[in-house]
Amino acid sequence: MSGKPRFLAPGENTWQEDKADIDAHVSTQFVYNANHSLALDLQRKRLPIYKVRSHIIYLLEKFQTLVLVGETGCGKSTQIPQELMEISENSSTLS
Repeated sequence: MSGKPRFLAPGENTWQEDKADIDAHVSTQFVYNANHSLALDLQRKRLPIYKVRSHIIYLLEKFQTLVLVGETGCGKSTQIPQELMEISENSSTLS
């Protein structure tokens, strides 16, 4: 097999894996949470996205589409949905 990926044709159900591409000495990388001993609200406040959350919420209210770009572990996919849930819960209790 060459270095290029091979896509299966419709109806083809065999999977071939090139064993030469697998390196048993490469370790998996992950992001370590150095703040795991802190309370959750304090961990949240230490995430990079926390500092700009009000700007993000403003942009989400003003524009139909928003693309967030940030480092792995900055809180893009966890904190923004939580902020939106908190806002929707607070606005429903105010009405």
